[in-house]
Amino acid sequence: MLYYLENAEMTDCMICGHSRYKPRTGRGKTLVAYKKLRYFPITPRLQRLFMSPRIAEHMTWHQAHDAVDGVMVHPSDDKVWKRFNSVHPHFSVESRNVCLGLCTYGFNPFGSFVAPYSCWPVILTVYNLPPGMCMRPEFMFLSTVIPSPSSLGRNIDVCLQLLIDELAQLWSSGALTYDISRKQNFLMRAALMWTINDFPAYKMLSGWSTHEKLICPTAWKITRHSR
Repeated sequence: MLYYLENAEMTDCMICGHSRYKPRTGRGKTLVAYKKLRYFPITPRLQRLFMSPRIAEHMTWHQAHDAVDGVMVHPSDDKVWKRFNSVHPHFSVESRNVCLGLCTYGFNPFGSFVAPYSCWPVILTVYNLPPGMCMRPEFMFLSTVIPSPSSLGRNIDVCLQLLIDELAQLWSSGALTYDISRKQNFLMRAALMWTINDFPAYKMLSGWSTHEKLICPTAWKITRHSR
């Protein structure tokens, strides 16, 4: 469980009863948690993009550029993006609304010659910017660092709750933001367009089984009937 909101003051897990904190040693009064989730809010960093004269003018590039039929130079040229705009016109009508992609991958930060350990960074990428900018490290925002002695599996949903809540807030209510390029305030909203991950992480994020008959999420009907 996540000690968050109404559960913030709890000291024992409501699922298994395990203590939140390690036993105290000596005379120390500081409580040390068994695990800590590192979360860095995304809203202030998105707002700062519009406060920079150098960046703010590029935050509408995805709608302003001239697309060529059959040529994809940016994710906004894809039919999925265009379908999203047609389904949610209230979002796409404001070109400054932010479109995001989420990427996560687990790795052992201590190398392969020590005890197994799994660390999962969750990174958000801003796709409003032109191709030469949106893939730069400074526009890839680390939102969550999830430590775990083993693979998270479906428990990653619990660890992503903070990010999910913030994205839901940005989608529904937005955040009042100052656009320095136009010298005005506007209500900035954000939408998560897709996730980028390998197959094991895809299973964790989507809940889709990546084993046996339904291994392929696109061609699962074919693989099901071919066996």
